[in-house]
Amino acid sequence: MSGFSTREEFFGALRENRDRAAGRAKAAIAEEIADAAESFGDDEVTVTALVELMSAYHGSGESVKYPVAFARLLRLWDRNPKAFDDWEAHRVFWYFKWVGSGLLGTPEVPLDAIRGWIAEMRKRYQAAGHGLQPVYGQLYALADHVGEGEELAYELWATRGRVRMSDCEACEARARAGYFFDRGQDERGLAELEPTLDGRSTCDEEPQSSQARALLPLVRLGRLDDARGAHLASYRAVRGKESELAEVGRHLEFCALTGNEARGLELLAQNRTLFGFTASPLNRLDFLTGVEVLLRRLAGAGYGATPCGGPLGREWTVEELTASVAADAEALAARFDARNGNAAVSGRRAARLAQRPLVPELNLGVRSAVLEGAETAPAVPHAGGPAAAASQAPATVVPDDFAELVAEVLRLDRHTHPSSKELWDVLLERAAGPDADKLDDVLRGEIATERASRAHGKREWDEVGRCFAEAAEHYERAGRPDRVIASEARILWSRAIRGEEADAASAAAEAWPALDALLERIDAVLAAGGFADAEALQDARIQKLVVRQSRVFTARNPALRAEDPADRAHWAEMFKQETGTLIAEAEAFAIPQRVALVLESLAEYDATHDDPVAAEAAARRAIEIFRSLEWPWRMHRARMLLGLALAGQERYGEAVQTLQTGISEAHPAVDPEELTHLYRLLGESALQGGELATAVRTFAEAAVRLDREGDTFGAVETRWRMSNALSLQGQVADAVAVLETLVDTPIAGEDQDSEEAGATAEAGATAEAETEADAETESQDASPGPRKHPTRAAMLTVQIRADLARGLLALDEPRAAAVEFLHVADAVDGWPDPSRLTAAAAEAAGALALARNWDGARAALARALAANETAPRIPDLTEALRDMAGEAMNTHGAEGLEEALGYLEQADRLRTGNPEVARVQFVSVDVDEAQVCYTRGWVLNTAGRPEDAIVELERSVALYDRPGFSEIPPRYEAIRFAAIIEFRALNRPAAAKARLDEAIAEAEAAGHADGAATLRKLRDALR
Repeated sequence: MSGFSTREEFFGALRENRDRAAGRAKAAIAEEIADAAESFGDDEVTVTALVELMSAYHGSGESVKYPVAFARLLRLWDRNPKAFDDWEAHRVFWYFKWVGSGLLGTPEVPLDAIRGWIAEMRKRYQAAGHGLQPVYGQLYALADHVGEGEELAYELWATRGRVRMSDCEACEARARAGYFFDRGQDERGLAELEPTLDGRSTCDEEPQSSQARALLPLVRLGRLDDARGAHLASYRAVRGKESELAEVGRHLEFCALTGNEARGLELLAQNRTLFGFTASPLNRLDFLTGVEVLLRRLAGAGYGATPCGGPLGREWTVEELTASVAADAEALAARFDARNGNAAVSGRRAARLAQRPLVPELNLGVRSAVLEGAETAPAVPHAGGPAAAASQAPATVVPDDFAELVAEVLRLDRHTHPSSKELWDVLLERAAGPDADKLDDVLRGEIATERASRAHGKREWDEVGRCFAEAAEHYERAGRPDRVIASEARILWSRAIRGEEADAASAAAEAWPALDALLERIDAVLAAGGFADAEALQDARIQKLVVRQSRVFTARNPALRAEDPADRAHWAEMFKQETGTLIAEAEAFAIPQRVALVLESLAEYDATHDDPVAAEAAARRAIEIFRSLEWPWRMHRARMLLGLALAGQERYGEAVQTLQTGISEAHPAVDPEELTHLYRLLGESALQGGELATAVRTFAEAAVRLDREGDTFGAVETRWRMSNALSLQGQVADAVAVLETLVDTPIAGEDQDSEEAGATAEAGATAEAETEADAETESQDASPGPRKHPTRAAMLTVQIRADLARGLLALDEPRAAAVEFLHVADAVDGWPDPSRLTAAAAEAAGALALARNWDGARAALARALAANETAPRIPDLTEALRDMAGEAMNTHGAEGLEEALGYLEQADRLRTGNPEVARVQFVSVDVDEAQVCYTRGWVLNTAGRPEDAIVELERSVALYDRPGFSEIPPRYEAIRFAAIIEFRALNRPAAAKARLDEAIAEAEAAGHADGAATLRKLRDALR
């Protein structure tokens, strides 16, 4: 880089490069600036350029370049120390540690040279008066690397007190933890990392490096939720970064040893560029070893021919990449061994490669592709629970004799036993083949009815009608008028509820006279008598209940789907009337199973239509009936409905307990897909009840099940709810990691007919309703063009992006947040609710300002203001304007005052110019004005106008008091800030203390303990 003619140009270039993302591109520019600075001939410029170069190398991971750059810097220090400011002088001594690590991680550097460097470090530290704890840290790192004298070196380092040049507490804790992990003391190692893992201790490398280091110890100790969270949060921070090469390798190793090989392959593909990074040899060895652990696991499971991501320039299979990686890693380990004179490095590598899976499968809660192409069938183990129980279900015994097979099929079918399907499969095959001549008309009618039921499950309505009609014909020939009538009722019911029926009420009304006629006909058949025996009479009664049930289902459809509220109310009344009649007749006929089945339908309806108390009673009664019948295979669904009813009464703890029982005691023969609904509802109940860890685990399990079932929409929605639970748990980074996997997932299958889906509707009802309601609240639009009606998938995607954007802001990643807000704004432009665009554009403006992209921020603000003209979202706009005012000062200092005050004036105008809208949209108009006053006070103080700042802060306090918000933290923060200004900027300590004393007394008198404590802490500091 050339063309610099002034110091200002150099420093301007350095500032510009400082703002670039860490990586090799930034380091390359820093190299050019450093070379140009040396040619310029100004030592101060050169010092700053070399300090920036060392920092750039640290961010790019190019540790092999430390020694040369630092040698240039050290020569300047020795020749002209006055060219260094205090910070740069500090960095000279700090960089001794970086250089030591770089030398140790380069196999061509002899051990004697490394020892000599540490001795030089000791000499210079002593001469400068620095403590020697960091020197002993370097000696421990050397001993640990070569595997000789580690214990003594560790004690000499770890028992010394920290000094100014010590590594940050988080990095030192990671080194101590590694010492214990390597000796099998996982609990002690994790205790060292606790302050880092819980967020108390951080730095540029933390917590992501410690999270990666903790992955396997957490799994070994059974802390699977913590391991999942550490993986999600850490991986998103290290993904694709050369400076985090070893950490990426640890995540690949973690996937290999926790049953997540498919995710490991995805991660491998995301990090292909790292294979070409050779400027940090020891970290490269760690990375390659982690890669090899994954590849060996895949190859051992039969996936050797599976394509995978490897070095750029060609395609790879698992088998090919394994051979290439192993050769590179073995050669690199051999170079270190040759340098060290022992096999410590290759021994550690061998130990990692020898590890066996720690758990069969740790559900990470994120979607991964299904592995395909195994040469051998790998085991697909599951953790304990209903999935495992299902796999242990005894095999269904299939009778060889056809008559016995028919009898057993019909017995199980009458009991709604899940094993009946397997026997039906056999019967249908034999009935179409070798035993076709053994069928009578009644059995042919049963077969046609079973085929209709299967077609109904697939929503193949024409086939449903055809099969029921065929059944009626067979029963007619068999002289079974009761069954003919039942089949005709089923035809009417299936026609009335067909998914494509636009008018559910009209369809039901059309079917009802015919259903009335069928009821008269079945009553006539029963009245006529003449049945062969009691069993035939009871079967006829069952057929009457089938007619009744057809009427129940026909009425339920418009009760759920009719567009006109009056029609819905009418058919809801009919539905309740018909269920009551059916229950009464089933009890009179002593057919309790039919009572239980209709109670389930009633409980489902009541639970989702504002009568959870009635739903609870119906579900509990159904459970008692199934228990008395000894039908455990039906209990899980009834318990799910009871859980839904309890959750509807906000009795979330009881709901969680009920649903957990339903899952854990599910009959082994129950189809695993039926339990997915329970998992989703359990997750939702746990989330609403504040049992967040349970919610995360359960949503993760439900999402994987939905993946297997091919329900993409359900899986995405469930993971979105999981991210909500993670956020509420304070695990924002984990939530963001989950959301980032969802934004680009194509969503299909979101338009399921809920009234036909049975339990699916109930299990997802709460989450789906909140998805749409939240999207209505959180999104945006106000363009004058034609409206576009979003699908549920589009609404869910918008909600995911909005949540992701807010999470990114919470993680101080405003650039990425702004991108997501802009995606939201573009997506909702033209939606029926035009205020969505106003809010999205406003949030984008605030995020862009925080990212200091002022052109983008102003453009987004203009878009939001234009949308606000027709669809106001004043709270979103005033918040964005406050953010922009603050960032104008942060960016431009006192020169940004006019712009900052302009934004705050605009916020006031929006509020006062739309008083009715403001009154509706704000929790309190006064609180919003108080927030603007506080921001104005901060702006004025930053611009050097402390007296004016105090006036605004006092206005803020008064405004908080007006609507009764005198106890909230922002009010006390305004008082605190005013006292700080008085004490520091205006040098009025007595006034500051008096202000605090008065406010503390008022807070204590009002019982505002937290506010008093906040102010007392400052008051004590001012003594």
